[in-house]
Amino acid sequence: MCMETLYDPSQLPDPYEVMRDGLIWGRWKSGERLKPQHLKDELGCTKAALREALLRLAGEGFVEAEKHHGFRATDHSEETFRQAAHLRQLLECEGASMAIEQGDFEWEMALNAAHHNLAYIEDQMSKADDLEPFLKRWSRQDWLFHSVLLSACGSPMLMQSYKSAFDTFRMYAVSQIANFGFSEVTRAEHQSIYDAAITRDAESCRAAIRTHLELYEDNNRSPEKRAPKGENK
Repeated sequence: MCMETLYDPSQLPDPYEVMRDGLIWGRWKSGERLKPQHLKDELGCTKAALREALLRLAGEGFVEAEKHHGFRATDHSEETFRQAAHLRQLLECEGASMAIEQGDFEWEMALNAAHHNLAYIEDQMSKADDLEPFLKRWSRQDWLFHSVLLSACGSPMLMQSYKSAFDTFRMYAVSQIANFGFSEVTRAEHQSIYDAAITRDAESCRAAIRTHLELYEDNNRSPEKRAPKGENK
């Protein structure tokens, strides 16, 4: 006898998690209007679940509610980006120092694996004419590398604050900066951060992080060299 397949909402992707992830890696660009019917169809969720997700994202500053117009992805200003970069730098330097002091061999192995995966994707990106197909994986591996670096710091509050600053930083970068913020300079900076951390050189690691996050003022990553925005506003 054929058993009827029951609808199980728990097996469906969480619309909040899917949208939050997509906003960070550029699936929806800063300032883009979020059309409920399109989102509902794409995410395969109910109208109520979608609205709950959008309200949560609005509370976190990822989307904005517009009177009579629904929601749109937050259009972060350059000043917000710079503040997020500065906060991220402070938290990452502190967290990395604590992790280098407290991290064990398991932390070293996790950091090595995270950097290896990030370096592989960045190597592929350096050879590609079109970076967009790599953007989702690169954004995730970038987060994984930096979060693993801090993971042995022993402070859940620091990690929570760092995640918020990192996500705001990335959301701006992927939509406003040329090549989504990727360059050969980025690869070298990640290598320097890794080399210092894995050899337990906290001072050099902090210096490498500061170089990596100094407001993106070099020619490859300057906010003035912005990528075109999405058309669906």
